[in-house]
Amino acid sequence: MNKSFTRKLTTTTLLAGLTAGLLGLTGCVSENQYQRLQTAFDQAKSQLAADQNELLRLRGEISSLKQKLAEDQQLLQTQGGGTSALQHEIAALKERLAKLRGQYNRLLALAGGAPQLPESVNSALERLAEQYPNLLAYNKKLGLLRFKSDLLFALGSTEVRPDAKRALAEFAQILNMSGISDNEIRIVGNTDDVPIRRTRSTVMNPTNWYLSTNRAISVMYILKHDGVIDRRMQVAGWGKTHPIAANAPRHRGNPLNRRVDIFILPVKLKYNPYVPASEQVMRSGNATNLAPSSQTPNMTGNPPQTVPVPAGSN
Repeated sequence: MNKSFTRKLTTTTLLAGLTAGLLGLTGCVSENQYQRLQTAFDQAKSQLAADQNELLRLRGEISSLKQKLAEDQQLLQTQGGGTSALQHEIAALKERLAKLRGQYNRLLALAGGAPQLPESVNSALERLAEQYPNLLAYNKKLGLLRFKSDLLFALGSTEVRPDAKRALAEFAQILNMSGISDNEIRIVGNTDDVPIRRTRSTVMNPTNWYLSTNRAISVMYILKHDGVIDRRMQVAGWGKTHPIAANAPRHRGNPLNRRVDIFILPVKLKYNPYVPASEQVMRSGNATNLAPSSQTPNMTGNPPQTVPVPAGSN
């Protein structure tokens, strides 16, 4: 692997790690720590454009090699075995082609940050989005399902609405489809910039950081109840820090920014010998060969509490 490719691969690996780090932050982290991670993330992100150019270059070189290989093989066939030099050239072309394909696939996985979902899964997710057009949207490129918080939750609440639970139940069935049943899942809550009104009832959600994270946790518990093994799921909260549209002046918010994003990650959940067999994912090659239990206990042994937040919050 050449040095240029190694450098680009390192950059995209760094970006993947920083993304995971940023997504894992909640209101407990200091502002300075967050800013350091955000700066490093932005610097690594700027390299992605160059990575995309590298992908295009590799794709072109792979295409040229495949054409050259086909021509040499045709020539070899017409010559009834060909010369030793031609056979060596074909062997070298095959080796080079295999190496380029490996580089291309590694860079694609790291730079893209999204899984290559089976077409059956993509079709199922697209149908789900069409069935609930006012509630959610599906981004095939990112492996992202985006739920609108105003339809998932009442104002300021972390309790999922009953009608939204139906869509999440159907989504849970898709997450357990063959081909992605062991993919890890990241659930990320977001709010707008309307501040939380602090009262005695905001113990659970004193800030937008808490509200966004607790909403992601609520979605996780719904999916778990509907059969998605909890070991597959990560939860995080961005609070108000990652808007996708301009908030209204004087902290009056924007409903587009109140959302829960669910990413199907390109990372497969691995068998863990220290985890009970009932909590392992059932798939080919799994040492337990047991289906996930829907009765997996959480760390506290109790379901998450939901405390309503007064009107005026997100």
